[in-house]
Amino acid sequence: MIKSEIIEYMKIEVTDRIIIFTYHILFFLVPLILTPWNFELFEFNKMMLTYFLTVIIASLWLIKMITVKQIIFNKTPFDLLLLLFLISQITSTLLSWDRHVSVFGYYSRFNGGLLSTFSYLILFYAFVSNFQKSQILKLLRTAVISAIFVTVYGILEHFGIDRHIWVQDVQNRVFSTLGQPNWLAAFLAVLIPVTTSLSLIKTPGKEKFLYTVAVYMYFITLIYTKSRSGFLGLMGGLGIFWLLYFLKFKKETVKPFLVQAALLFAIVFLFGAPFRIIEKYTLPQLLNSSNSASVSRSVKPVDLSIIDVGITESGEIRNIVWKGAINIFKNYPVFGTGTESFALAYFKYRPVEHNMTSEWDFLYNKAHNEYLNYAATTGMFGLGSYLLIIGVFIFYFLKQFKNISFKSSPPAKFVVSIGLFSAWLTVLITNFFGFSVVITQLYFFLIPAVVYLYMQDYAVLPGSPEKYLKRAIVVNFRQNMHLSILLVIVCLTGLFLVIRLIFFWVSDFYFAKGHSQSKSQEFASAYKNIKTAVFLNPNESFYLDELAFPAAQIGLYLYSENKASDSAVFIKEALFYNEKALNISPKNVNYWKTKTRILYNLSQIDQNYLPEAIKALEVAKKLSPTDPKIRYNLALMYDTSGQSKKAYFELDDTVKLKVNYRDAWLAKGIFHARDGNYEKAIEALEFILTRINPNDDEARKQLEELQNKI
Repeated sequence: MIKSEIIEYMKIEVTDRIIIFTYHILFFLVPLILTPWNFELFEFNKMMLTYFLTVIIASLWLIKMITVKQIIFNKTPFDLLLLLFLISQITSTLLSWDRHVSVFGYYSRFNGGLLSTFSYLILFYAFVSNFQKSQILKLLRTAVISAIFVTVYGILEHFGIDRHIWVQDVQNRVFSTLGQPNWLAAFLAVLIPVTTSLSLIKTPGKEKFLYTVAVYMYFITLIYTKSRSGFLGLMGGLGIFWLLYFLKFKKETVKPFLVQAALLFAIVFLFGAPFRIIEKYTLPQLLNSSNSASVSRSVKPVDLSIIDVGITESGEIRNIVWKGAINIFKNYPVFGTGTESFALAYFKYRPVEHNMTSEWDFLYNKAHNEYLNYAATTGMFGLGSYLLIIGVFIFYFLKQFKNISFKSSPPAKFVVSIGLFSAWLTVLITNFFGFSVVITQLYFFLIPAVVYLYMQDYAVLPGSPEKYLKRAIVVNFRQNMHLSILLVIVCLTGLFLVIRLIFFWVSDFYFAKGHSQSKSQEFASAYKNIKTAVFLNPNESFYLDELAFPAAQIGLYLYSENKASDSAVFIKEALFYNEKALNISPKNVNYWKTKTRILYNLSQIDQNYLPEAIKALEVAKKLSPTDPKIRYNLALMYDTSGQSKKAYFELDDTVKLKVNYRDAWLAKGIFHARDGNYEKAIEALEFILTRINPNDDEARKQLEELQNKI
């Protein structure tokens, strides 16, 4: 009996250690991982790694339960709320505009789909059910070290180490291994309160020094992101941290608070800040004030008659996108348009004023406000359950905080819990001005798990080996056989899921190559690589849609080479793949645009395709009624098909939607001149020269030719 108990203990000990080690990999690698070979270099790899590690952890957890013949599931105060949130996501997925997107997430974002929600919840419950308190500080140290690597790269990025790689001005706003300045800032805003708390507890001198230096490295890198949301999130989180610390420890707070505040202010003075009201008092601005003044005096004022959009301030664009999100919510208030379907729904309810911004033709796949994103895509049910999780965790922590008192110096776990809670609040703030990504969503779900464990007073955690060995394990042959079958099923299922994830990654690799080749008009190579991606992942509508266009182009080329039979094969294939993509995602505007492009190009060899191209673009118009590009292109196709009245109508609507749409005004001028409406033609061409661009050579040439003609 003793021997069997020892064997069982060793099995449990091994699974526990592997689970703990896997969480260390999760906290260390997710912030760091990226590759140059994928369609989306950052978030895709972080999400795939998260899925992979979730499969490993879940499989080990199940193996552990089978080994001890007991359900290992540690209940928490958040269980009903998390279940309610999961039900809301499932419901919105079932009722979604696009179930594929709702399940897997929007391609290039990935985080936020139903699968990612399952993953985060599994990680939450696996953590509270298997992780040991004694290992939490080591896990946080791993997170700190990972973030140090991120910040070192970010600081080097500021000094130009990789400026030749990126299109973005990465020296001006760094993003390190996170992929976007605001995402990096949100990540660092989480780490700073946590690392501050670690620097305040009793640790070996070298470790305390590491934590102290890390805080200020993080802060310098955050400043280099120039992220206002990250800065606000950090200030809110640190403010709460020091307030809670003061409420419990009073006099012990003053010195570390003053030291940190002084150093943070010094760093802001030396390196700058993302807010102009603060920035003007910093050293970089004081040194450059004379240069800025001379430059500003040399700038010529813009003619007031010119419609000059310029570079639209991000806050203004964010307000417009928020308005669109609210419009979606008003029309789908209960369950939303479907988990992660914002990109599709925003086309439909996109405010007209978006057309008068510098980002008027950008695709917005998030609401740039996590709460409005949930409201738009999952309705009151999804947003309400999400807010309940937030509210209950805040209430839970503050209740525990109020009831805990210490006769001597506070235990490390309590100080760190304050740091973790404050860090978690930074996510709520940065999410208000943006949206969650893989790493911030991991922290959103796992910080409450860590705090929950730290707030318990159990000597032995539920799920630890000591508890299992209290009960005798009697196993007969038949039970052993059943256990073996279950173990085989778990292992095979885990292996299957890992293989599927490998297929997903490899398919994206081939798709990225093909997509790049298609943009470079290397259609044969693009077709080959994207078709490989489709073979590996046949139900990804994005792949199917992207495959259709190079197939059509190859078909047209073969037709020009008098290879009609071969041409017909590729043309048929192009139409098939596009139709299959639309069957999966019928409300995806971009897929209807692809169909229009294919059919319009095919109409060059067969005019019977033109009416179908027009029908496809009319569907796109219904799905995106405020998009001026769709109406402009529809006008051109109406004109080609001899429907001039409809063409003029669409052009008039185009310039109503976007008054400075130069191409639409030029088309109006050319069409009116051709049809003998000279006065209207002159009016359209003069509008370009007086209100849009006085140096437009084409418009001036057309106007001169027209004036000479009349």
